[in-house]
Amino acid sequence: MLKKCLALIVSSMLVLTACNSPVYNQTEGNVADIKLKVNAARKKSDDSGKPKSALAVKQGPYIDTTPINLEHDPAWLHNNIVIRGDQLPFSYYSRTIASGAGKNILTKYQIGLDPSANVSMSYSGSIKGALDLLASKSGFVYSIQNNKIYWQAFVTRTYDVAFLPGASDYLMGQTSGGSTSSSGSGSGNGGTGGQTASFITSDSTNSEYSNLSGKLSVWNDLEATIKQLLSPDGKVTVSQATTTVTVRDRPTNIELVGQFVNNLNKHLSKQVLVKVQILEVNLENDYDFGINWSIVAKSFHNSNFTINGNYGTPVSITALTPQSGSTFNGLTQTAPVMGTNIATPGIVPAYTILFNALNQQGKTSIVTEPRVVCLNNQVSVIRIVQSLGYVASVQQTSVGGSSTITAQQNTVTSQVTPGTLVTGLTLYILPKIMGEKIYLQVNADLSTNNGFSIFGGQNNVQLPNVTEKHFNQRSMIRSGDTLILSGFRQLVNKANANQFLDSQALGGKGSTQSNSETVILITPFLLNGCA
Repeated sequence: MLKKCLALIVSSMLVLTACNSPVYNQTEGNVADIKLKVNAARKKSDDSGKPKSALAVKQGPYIDTTPINLEHDPAWLHNNIVIRGDQLPFSYYSRTIASGAGKNILTKYQIGLDPSANVSMSYSGSIKGALDLLASKSGFVYSIQNNKIYWQAFVTRTYDVAFLPGASDYLMGQTSGGSTSSSGSGSGNGGTGGQTASFITSDSTNSEYSNLSGKLSVWNDLEATIKQLLSPDGKVTVSQATTTVTVRDRPTNIELVGQFVNNLNKHLSKQVLVKVQILEVNLENDYDFGINWSIVAKSFHNSNFTINGNYGTPVSITALTPQSGSTFNGLTQTAPVMGTNIATPGIVPAYTILFNALNQQGKTSIVTEPRVVCLNNQVSVIRIVQSLGYVASVQQTSVGGSSTITAQQNTVTSQVTPGTLVTGLTLYILPKIMGEKIYLQVNADLSTNNGFSIFGGQNNVQLPNVTEKHFNQRSMIRSGDTLILSGFRQLVNKANANQFLDSQALGGKGSTQSNSETVILITPFLLNGCA
């Protein structure tokens, strides 16, 4: 008995020593370190959606960091001059102003400038004011270079464009004639050859389709638009290699082009963070008709959120208080009050309320929770899939020899054709940002592998069983609201029979029924700042 107690104590010490081994402690430390990094990255992603505060408070003495221009205008620009004329050549005014500035002041013209253009002026004041008035009257611009006044009729400007080289080509949705086909084969018995069977899967929706396709080229549109803003003498050069556009035209036209490019850059640089959550709800027997959304809506009573489901609007969760970054009663909101996984002090997140309401009707679990940052009018793709290999077909071929060789000595070769089954989530998102409103084009394919069926005799092939859920939706939603997509319900009934000692009578029968529904939550957040 004493030996047994000693053996038990020694074995317990070995188990405790293994749990406190350096390898185990290092593994636990690595797991804890990864969790900290994941939480820090998630917090950084959530904080990126918060707008910057309009008021910056710094401790310490005030220091004005406004840059000071150390260059000074020449003193002769402040000389007084009186000049009057009616429909006189431009060259007359330019020479008169230069002579009034001093004896050593020279006037130069750009090649292509017409000095004979007639101008009317009546001015009394400084030389600089006279130059500014003459520039506005003639449409020319001037620059001071030491003691020279250089007049230009055409100005060249180069603008950076907030876009990457190339064009965007996308297709979202199902194409016409979008039936899927696959092939499988089974083997024949004996060595006389193989039999190949083909099958085609089809449904009633093959003749119906909905898609959104487009080929967007910002560079072609940019060049075409700028040409409409130029004068007949203007020129434009678009460089995709440097992502710039160079324009040469009269100053007034150049100013219009500059305003257009600046507005275009602001439009292209808008970003939206899209958070997608896919929930799987295994409903209980009391909810055979699907999720009871009345119970979910009651869960949001006395909270800071409400569920919208009116005609003409998508089903969404909306905050009762204004969104982050929006203007309300003349004040700009500074803290986000809505959104999944964003904790606001004193406010329960809407995602928690929805999850608890669904959990009352069945077992709710998160299938996947991807995030993606999308540029305005640009397609972003989320692809989380799993690839599995299987035997798609087996073909046997019998090769006979000479007539003296018996049939048993024939050579039989087998050819196996593998297949690949890809399941998971593929999500395409195309946002259009207009103020606080976001127009979303969402196309998703959600598939699940339900196992393989074995078919054939001696050489079996595998037939994949896949459950697919597709949706193609367009909707308008505010920043911070959560769009709810539901109705993807699946009802599965299974019946099995067990045998005991090769006897069906001694076995038993059983059946199971599962009622599950997939709920997809899409929450977009406008991001502040440029791309």
